[in-house]
Amino acid sequence: VYFELNPMKTISTLFVILFLLGQLSAQKTISGKSAPTRINIQPSFERGNPPNLFAKLSFDDDNKNGILEANETARLILTITNKGKGPAQGLKISVKDNTNDGALNISDGQQISFVYPGKSVTVSVNLQAGMFIKSAEHKLEINVTEHFGYDMDPAYLMMNTNEFQSPKLAFSGLDIIDIGDGTTALNEDGQIQPGEQVKVKLMVQNIGQGISKNTSYSIKTTDANIYIPTTTGNVGDLAVGEVKEIWFTMSPNKRVSNSGNLPITLSLSNTDSRGELSSFQLPLAINKKPSSPIILKVEADPARLQTPVATFVYNSDKISANIANVIDITQAPPSKTILPDAVGIIIGIETYENFVPAPYAAYDAYVVKDYFSNILGVKNEKIWSFTNEKVNGNFFDNKFNPSYGELQKAVNKGQTDIYIFYSGHGIPSKSGDKVYLLPTDGRLEAIEKQGYELSTFYNNLNNLQAKSVTVFIDACFSGESRPTETQKVGNLIAAKGARIKPDISQPWLTNPNFTVFSSSDFDETSLGFDASGTGLFTYYLCAGLQGRADADGNKSITAGELFDYISSNVKETSIKIRGLQTPKFNGNKDKILVTF
Repeated sequence: VYFELNPMKTISTLFVILFLLGQLSAQKTISGKSAPTRINIQPSFERGNPPNLFAKLSFDDDNKNGILEANETARLILTITNKGKGPAQGLKISVKDNTNDGALNISDGQQISFVYPGKSVTVSVNLQAGMFIKSAEHKLEINVTEHFGYDMDPAYLMMNTNEFQSPKLAFSGLDIIDIGDGTTALNEDGQIQPGEQVKVKLMVQNIGQGISKNTSYSIKTTDANIYIPTTTGNVGDLAVGEVKEIWFTMSPNKRVSNSGNLPITLSLSNTDSRGELSSFQLPLAINKKPSSPIILKVEADPARLQTPVATFVYNSDKISANIANVIDITQAPPSKTILPDAVGIIIGIETYENFVPAPYAAYDAYVVKDYFSNILGVKNEKIWSFTNEKVNGNFFDNKFNPSYGELQKAVNKGQTDIYIFYSGHGIPSKSGDKVYLLPTDGRLEAIEKQGYELSTFYNNLNNLQAKSVTVFIDACFSGESRPTETQKVGNLIAAKGARIKPDISQPWLTNPNFTVFSSSDFDETSLGFDASGTGLFTYYLCAGLQGRADADGNKSITAGELFDYISSNVKETSIKIRGLQTPKFNGNKDKILVTF
C-alpha cells in the first residue's frame, strides 16, 4: 500500500485497510460449507512525473554454452532501472516467441507494481526446453509495458534451441586381473580358469552426441556356476567420447562350461533412457586372454558446431546486454597464498611470421598474469611476461637452459617454486614422433633447429632443481591451428593426417613436485573461446582458480580439483564448439595450489 505524506489521506487509507482486514475474516456459505472470502487488493496508480526506464539484459543457461537444449532451463534476466523523476507504475513483462514449439515453455506475465526514481528491480523469466524441443532459431520479443504508457524500449533475444542429442553407450574392452588383493589364481596368466577368483576391469564409452546422465550398470549371469558378488553400480555422467571403468569380481567353479563365451552380460542405462546398452554378452571365456580394448574417437555433429550462441538485438541506448553465463575472468581475487621465492614466466604468441595466428594467445598471457600474482602468490616483480615478437630467435633456450638461461639465475635450488604458462601453437614433426614450441619467427622447414622440443623443455625445467615446477600449456600439437566458433581450423604442417604420438620426457614420474596441465591430447585441437576472448582451456583455468574448482569447499584448491574442474568443463563446452578437447594432467593431484 502506498502512503502519501498527507494527514487526511493517510487517515482515510487506514480506515480502508481496517475495513478490508475485517472483510478478510468474513465467511460465506458455498454449497452448505463455510469458505473464506478472497479479496485482491489492487495498487492505486496516480499520474505524476514520468518515469524513464533503462534495462540490462542477460541470458544464462544451465550448461553455460549459450544454447537452449532439450531438458535444459535458461533464464532471461532483466534488471530494470528507473532514471526518471516519477515512479514507474504497473509494469508488465511479456516475452513473445516467433515460433510455435509447444516444447518451449516461457514463464512470462510477471508484474511489478512500482519502481521508484533511482531504484532498480530484477526479474527472471524462465525458459524451459522439453525433451522434444526442435532445433530452431527463436526470436523472442521482450516487452515491458507501464500503466501510463511509459514503456521500456523494445528488445529481442535471438536464441537457438537444439533437439535432444542422444548418447550411445558402448563396450570398449576388458582386462582380467588375477594377481593381487581380492584374487585367487591357479595360474597368474591374465586368463580365467575354473576355480579361480579374478577381477575384471570393463571399459565403457559414450560414442553418441549427447551426455549420458547418471549412468548405471548391471552385470548378470544365467549360470549358477559363476559367482559375481556385486552386480550393479553407477559410473555417473559420461560426456561425449568419455571412457570409464567398471570393476567387478567373479569366480567360476569347477563345473562351469569352458566352451565359448561365458553367459555374462552387461547392461548400461541412464536418466533419459536413450542410447542404452542392453544385455551385451561380454567376451569372457575360460582359458582365453581377452582382446585389447579399443577406444573410439568421437567426432562432433558438424551441423551443431555452427549453432550461434544467444545474443540480444536492440536499437536503444537505454538497453545494455551481456550473456550472463560467461564468467568475468578479468577479475583475479587475492588469495592467502604468498610464495616469496617463486618465479613465473608467461608466454603468449598470437601472431607468427610464417603461420596463421593463434587466436587470443596474447590476451591469454595478459589475463593470466594477475592469476600468477593475486592467486598463485608469485610477486609481481618476479613475473616475466612475453608476447608475440618478444618470443623470437633463441628465446626458449635463452630462458630455460639450465646452464646459462635467465631462469636458472633466479632459481634457488630446493627453495624456488616455478610457474610457467604458454599459449600459442604447438608444432609436430612431420612424422609425429616429436612436438615443439615455436618462436614467432620460426619456420617449419627449420623446426628441429628453431623449435624447442617439449621433452627438452620439461627436462631443462626439471634440471633447475627447483622446489616445484608447475606448467600450464594452452596449445595443441595436432598440426592444426587454434579454431574458435567464428574462425576455422587451419593446417600448420604440410603432411595432413600424421599420427601424433610423441615419445616425450616424463619428469613427473620421478619428481613428485613436477606438475603439468595441458589443454588437450596430442592428436586433438585446442580451441579458442570467442565469448571470453581467450583460449577455452585458459578460460576454465582462470575460472577454476577464482574458486570454482574448490569442490569440497574447504577454501583450498588442489591440483586434482583444478584439473577435474577444467577437464569436465572443457570437454563439455568444446563439443558444442568444434569437437572434443580433452585436457591432460601429469603430477601429484593432492598438491595444494592455492588457499583462500
